[in-house]
Amino acid sequence: MQTAMKCVDVLNKIVGYIVGIMLAVMSIIIIAQIVCRFVLEIPLTWSEEAARYLMVYTVFLGSSLALRHHRMIAIEILPEYLKPNVRKMLKVAIMLISIVFFIILLVQGIDMLEIVQRQVSAGIGISMDIPYMAIPIGALLMIINAIAVIIELLTNEHVETSEVAEVLKKGENL
Repeated sequence: MQTAMKCVDVLNKIVGYIVGIMLAVMSIIIIAQIVCRFVLEIPLTWSEEAARYLMVYTVFLGSSLALRHHRMIAIEILPEYLKPNVRKMLKVAIMLISIVFFIILLVQGIDMLEIVQRQVSAGIGISMDIPYMAIPIGALLMIINAIAVIIELLTNEHVETSEVAEVLKKGENL
């Protein structure tokens, strides 16, 4: 099990580097577009579309990383009042429900690829398969990371408590 978790963490590290590179390239493209449009008065016809596609990939790949590191937006008030074992089971149930959603997203994303395979983007001229591939890739990575989170929850004795729970336990004002 440890080997599988290490493989997932290595995969996530690679995905993290890819996301960082995509953010850097997207920023450079946007700055180049601003300079070309407002300073040189020669707008780049492809830059907005390229930045948009990079943003889509960044969101889908970055979401899988956020899921693995427990950084997704969540309302944690109910779990904080539960006993540690019940809290752990609630988190596992939430991850299982999430996996069902990610599987649906994966299947629908693959179906979408069949629909857009003959389309070509207007600005860059690439097949629309490339931008839409972000959906199944991101969904697959989220499935992998959700399974890793479940394994982590079930194998670790230590259950995290947030700062909110610590404050509530002490009876201090927020």
